[in-house]
Amino acid sequence: MSVQAHPRFLRRRTTVREHRARRHLRRALWGLIAVVAVWVVAWLAQSPLFSVRSIDIAGQTRADVWAALEATDVYEGRPLVLIRSGAVAAALEADPWVKEASVHRGFPDQIDISVTERYEVAVARTGGAWSTLSDDGHVMRSVAQPPAHLAVLATELGAPAGGWLASPPVLALIEFVQALPGTVIAETVVDATGDEVVATVAGHHVRLGTPTNMEAKAAALVAVLADARLAPGDVIDLIAPSRPAVSSGVSTSS
Repeated sequence: MSVQAHPRFLRRRTTVREHRARRHLRRALWGLIAVVAVWVVAWLAQSPLFSVRSIDIAGQTRADVWAALEATDVYEGRPLVLIRSGAVAAALEADPWVKEASVHRGFPDQIDISVTERYEVAVARTGGAWSTLSDDGHVMRSVAQPPAHLAVLATELGAPAGGWLASPPVLALIEFVQALPGTVIAETVVDATGDEVVATVAGHHVRLGTPTNMEAKAAALVAVLADARLAPGDVIDLIAPSRPAVSSGVSTSS
């Protein structure tokens, strides 16, 4: 014996089925829209509209920037989203001439690269050969003879580990030298004897004392050298840079 379902129940069941069907349809449509959106974004990202057209490099003179770009697949026509700024900057900073590098992607088609380079300020014997030294204590390159435009570190240095000089007195000498004008640097020989730093600048013996306040001592030296009363061979005492002293003849004690 069959029982006839009430019409109201049948209508309710039909309504539930329709709601369920519409819900499934909405989900399918949203899923399709999401897939299409992802496809469109992926296509646009790798299309010529968002590919590298211009590479702007600032601050480069001696570093081989293009070798680093080639190693990291940065070239005109490459999709911008595939370029990893951090990896490119790391490749640039692997160059001994590069102190710091920054890389920015400028959508839709620009790569901006800024490089801060090291520069040579002195030369010293490292491991028996002449080597140039940068402003931050990095050994740059071997040379047959000291270049005329660089200061000379009279102390022979051991072969530096990883290309860096870690000795505080040596770093103090470099700090002193890089604070001098270029014309003065070319006439400067610096040395560290025990706990004291000394220099010969333009024929003058210069006492610098302990390796501290080197920028202030360099500024004081420049002021003393500009004094018309300074005679050839005078000894300059900068142990206290705020009170520089000048004496004639052989170096005197402080």
